[in-house]
Amino acid sequence: MHPDREAMAKTIRALLRRGVSPEDAEDFVQSAYLRLSEQQAKGKVQAPSGFLYRTAMNLSIDDGRRKRRWSGSDRPVEDLPIADPAPLPDAVLEGRKRLEKLEAGFSALDERTRAIVKAQKLEMLSVAEIARREGLSVSAVEKRLRKGMLFLMTWMEE
Repeated sequence: MHPDREAMAKTIRALLRRGVSPEDAEDFVQSAYLRLSEQQAKGKVQAPSGFLYRTAMNLSIDDGRRKRRWSGSDRPVEDLPIADPAPLPDAVLEGRKRLEKLEAGFSALDERTRAIVKAQKLEMLSVAEIARREGLSVSAVEKRLRKGMLFLMTWMEE
């Protein structure tokens, strides 16, 4: 048993009262009718008119949520401001200056301390791995790391 035309018209009127456009209201009722047909074929619908009404209302609610979620602006995409993720030129220049200063600080370190600091900070090696590679004790590597990092921090603050 399918809902009669009056039940479909009643559902459309209810959707229109909720502010749904006439085209969308008809689409929601049509979609609800298709779902009703599928469920009736499975024998799962007791009240076809109620099922049609409730399904159409749910479809309109879902559509409203979807539109609110995706409608950031009514303006065309071409008119929206575009944020450039690249840093500003002065920030790039400042970064380059800091990098040059850091390179000069590394050059000022003795060769072994420079190798130890780079191994830990750039190559991400553990103190034990550096000690094995350099042929030093763990304690000696730790001391050189402290000395080198303290020197670089002071160098960068000057």
